[in-house]
Amino acid sequence: MDVVKLGKKIREERKKLFLKQGDISGDEFSKGYISLIEKGKINPSLKALDFIANKLNKPLVYFLDDDYKDKAELMEEIGMYKKVLKLVIESRKSLDSGNYNDAIMLYEKALECKVDDFTLNIISFYLGRTYVKIENYKSALDLFKKCLPYFAESSSYEILVEIYYNLGLCYGNLQNFTTSLTYYLKAIDEFEKSSIINYELKCRILYSIGTLYNKMGELIKSRDYYLNCLNCATKTNTVNYIAKCNNGLGLVSYKLKEYKDALKYIRKSLVISKALNIKSDIANEYNYLGFVYTDLKKYDIAKKYFFYSYAIYKDLSDKVGMAYNLTELGRIEFYTENYDKALEYINASMNIVKELNEEEEMGRLYILLGSIHLKLKDFDSSMSELTKSVEILKRLGLKRDLSDAYKALGNLYIDIGKPDLASENFNKSIELLCDYYK
Repeated sequence: MDVVKLGKKIREERKKLFLKQGDISGDEFSKGYISLIEKGKINPSLKALDFIANKLNKPLVYFLDDDYKDKAELMEEIGMYKKVLKLVIESRKSLDSGNYNDAIMLYEKALECKVDDFTLNIISFYLGRTYVKIENYKSALDLFKKCLPYFAESSSYEILVEIYYNLGLCYGNLQNFTTSLTYYLKAIDEFEKSSIINYELKCRILYSIGTLYNKMGELIKSRDYYLNCLNCATKTNTVNYIAKCNNGLGLVSYKLKEYKDALKYIRKSLVISKALNIKSDIANEYNYLGFVYTDLKKYDIAKKYFFYSYAIYKDLSDKVGMAYNLTELGRIEFYTENYDKALEYINASMNIVKELNEEEEMGRLYILLGSIHLKLKDFDSSMSELTKSVEILKRLGLKRDLSDAYKALGNLYIDIGKPDLASENFNKSIELLCDYYK
């Protein structure tokens, strides 16, 4: 033990017993000798230290070992860890039964306990994941950022990768796609550098990167990550991601107007999802089939799939999914010039997405509303809605949808007799579209 620390420890123990230096010097040593020891000026002999320890009712090892704990301290520490373990177990039970608020309360109680840094940081990590489950992404971010430095320094690679993944997930759901992508890429980079054998985690990260690139309009990069994920999932028999990747590849192929490939991938995904009875994925695949048949102008078939999808999302109480289906049904009614029916569907969807603050879908809906009102010669409403769509989609960086918004604005300026502004907006639309498909 360091001489200064030793002296300080002796002084603290003496004062706890309300003893003076002379009380522990006895006949063997002088008061001045004890004073020098307590000030850290000299290193006591083993004989002297044993004498002092007996005077202070402590075993010799108490002063020789920095980590020594007497029985009372040890029992108190064991009791604290038992309390933490019980709270964590109860938290996990609450999570399993869907009582997320109870789980959060229990984790927060566990964080109040005086335990080691690893335990506190792992509890913070669990609490962050619980906040993700209730979609409180800002609280989750605070916790993940708080425990990130500890796990980065301690080389706990799998937890570190999970934290990077969850940071990407949170930022993505908060519509900050650039930062989301940064953390997803860090997650896969750390995974590849380590010796982690967790294929589900690898597939989850690759799929998330593919999905984010898809959303951002980087279709070729999206396809590459979906194919990488599909390859990993196939080799490791991670079946649910085989379905998800086929689904994602179907959507990318649809956006690239490769309809034959789109139908092939989506149907493969649908077969697996039905076999596994994953209802949310089945609804999603029906949705994508609807997209393809809409583009192929087979509107009756498209509507059938959108209604199938809507029924499943309604059964799952998935309001976002329901809104997306209503949007696509409204789009079909717009294409077939049933404008009143189109407005009915689009307004119903808008009510849901405003309630949920789904800006991405809101931006697309304003394009449709603006286009419908343009057909109805309500130019003021059209201008207001299309301007809102541009503001939202530009902020989110959604190139494909933003291209559609500029194109719709160009059509509006043509109708109100402003060809220069029309040309300007058409050019913006074409530039974005070229960038999107490059």
